Amino acid sequence: MDRLALDGKLGADIEVDICFACHVLWLDKRESLQLSAGGTLELFRALNDHRDDQRHALRNAIVCPRCGGRLKLLHDIGKGGRFSYYRCAQHGRLTPFSEFLKEKAFVRSLNPAEQQSLKAEIKQVQCSSCGAPVTLSEGFACGHCGSALTVLDPEAVSRTLAELSEADAARKSVPPEVAEARARATAAIETLRTRRPDERGGSMSFSITHSDGSTSTGADLLSASINLLFRTLG
Repeated sequence: MDRLALDGKLGADIEVDICFACHVLWLDKRESLQLSAGGTLELFRALNDHRDDQRHALRNAIVCPRCGGRLKLLHDIGKGGRFSYYRCAQHGRLTPFSEFLKEKAFVRSLNPAEQQSLKAEIKQVQCSSCGAPVTLSEGFACGHCGSALTVLDPEAVSRTLAELSEADAARKSVPPEVAEARARATAAIETLRTRRPDERGGSMSFSITHSDGSTSTGADLLSASINLLFRTLG
């Protein structure tokens, strides 16, 4: 796992262990994943930077990285609806990235137009939660872990950028390059948010652009929609 220090809501950095190949976050028991708006965007960027990493599906039996004991699958309800995670009672919790975004209300379900377009264009994708293949003609939920397919919600990202702007205004000392990047991000999200539903679906929107400039389809939709955000940023 890689360790990242992300900006927290209370001002102190939050240490997060991430397995980019498995798309999971590990938090020690004493840690709480209360990221600031800036910390959340840092996490998005880190995942997009590792979009070319080979993806591994989660095993049925997942063990604690601290003690080696088997983690227990738990279900909970957050402001974004139902989500799941794996817990070691002594050491902490392991959360798939997509489940963290469900907990924080950063994702939305696919609308009917997007579902039809994806079935016609892509056929099969990876589950954002566990990495297993999902055949779209059989439904829009993973047959392995039961998670519904979701994509990044531009409305939620727009709120995060608004929080960043408010924080910048309070500090009154933002470097010009940071202000410019924030402005481009806001414009990019507004472009995505105001597209018609039929413009959001299909292989063009839900494809991954790799670091070498090539593109591919069939990746998990959440990674593809985050990649679309950073492609729009330019």
